[in-house]
Amino acid sequence: MVFLAASLSVVILSGYFGLNQSTIESFVSKNQSSTALIYTLLFIGLTSFSFSVSVITGVGVLFFPSFKIIIYAMMGIMGSSIIDFYISRKLGRNYIKNYLEKRGGKLEKFEETVEKNPFKTTFILSAIFFVPPTIPNFLGGIMKINLKNYAIATFLGNILNTIFTIYLIEGFLYPNPYKISISIAGLIFVTSVSLYFYKGEIKDILKISFPWSFRKIK
Repeated sequence: MVFLAASLSVVILSGYFGLNQSTIESFVSKNQSSTALIYTLLFIGLTSFSFSVSVITGVGVLFFPSFKIIIYAMMGIMGSSIIDFYISRKLGRNYIKNYLEKRGGKLEKFEETVEKNPFKTTFILSAIFFVPPTIPNFLGGIMKINLKNYAIATFLGNILNTIFTIYLIEGFLYPNPYKISISIAGLIFVTSVSLYFYKGEIKDILKISFPWSFRKIK
């Protein structure tokens, strides 16, 4: 899907359809409300089914100012996380457990950990930069946590990484070494602190985040 999105972006922005970044930016500036709505709905729809949050956020950075893309991205993240939450509830505990174990094999302590403190688990996994969003989202649906607490934990876990990711992308698109350095340091710090609180479960987190790489290393 990432390859498809990249290919479509190249085709559209190459000018074959009379479109380029400047014409799209002009359209966005004249139709801010409708384009913001379309972007947010696309964000929710695509990321609900494992499409990269960073890719969709990067597209938004091209056309919206920082403070707006932070709002739109968080709306998209929250929307997709709630959809995944209910999908998980519908599919059931055994299905989600099998899904996770297919990604990374038998999970030794993870089930015990997620039941111990569901709010903390959702918050921490959402705050670890390299963990796919569908992992805490699907886990949230099978844990003993209500939607309100799940939504709060998801928001708090994602907000800093979203801000740092947007600034990082901006730093590369509009060369700014300071933004790049601060953003990378921020992402590393947030992830490191989160991993510290789950240091006993780092192996399981890596297994479900990088299943193929882990198997090769093994």
